Amino acid sequence: MLNAIKDIKGSKLFSIDLISEETIGKCVYKYFPNLIKNWHLFKGNFASKFMKIIGNNIDMVFIDTAHYEPGEILDFLIVLPFLKEGAIVIIHDIARQINEGYSRKEYAPYIIFNGIRGYKYLPSGKQILKHDIGAIILEKNQYKYYKDYFRLLGGQWQYFPNEKYIIQIRDYFKKYYDDECLIIFEEAITFNRELVKRIPKD
Repeated sequence: MLNAIKDIKGSKLFSIDLISEETIGKCVYKYFPNLIKNWHLFKGNFASKFMKIIGNNIDMVFIDTAHYEPGEILDFLIVLPFLKEGAIVIIHDIARQINEGYSRKEYAPYIIFNGIRGYKYLPSGKQILKHDIGAIILEKNQYKYYKDYFRLLGGQWQYFPNEKYIIQIRDYFKKYYDDECLIIFEEAITFNRELVKRIPKD
């Protein structure tokens, strides 16, 4: 990605990782020091902590995170208010749950990829259900679908973010979404808070 944008004036790549270890991003600094002038790396928190710094009018986002619910669904809801109209959303591992060697519970990317409203692109030459990556050009006026996207959180979560992050994300959603979206979010939290404790581990 950095190589692709290196000659585009004003272009920037922002990367976010919940993990804060020093190894995150190390290979970029080691092997591609000539490309880091266009790169900003944020670590140790959800994207909700950094979106105001990154700013509006993001034209492309690549989501590759937890794979388990609510993972990619939360990530998309966090970045959505900052995407420009017609932005491209790329989601990795959209068929991980049906591909050999992975947990059948890794279906969050599949849910959000199929839930997002827009024109969808998939690689050719594979079984249609086994595509591992896909892109979406967002429809205009995405605000019409906000509540639909929040309803995607209503399934059974495979993990529960700690309370610090729940508070942070709740406060973030209060700034960028309406009360009905917040009610749906709270209902999903209530439903899953105790439920995830009883889910057997793989």
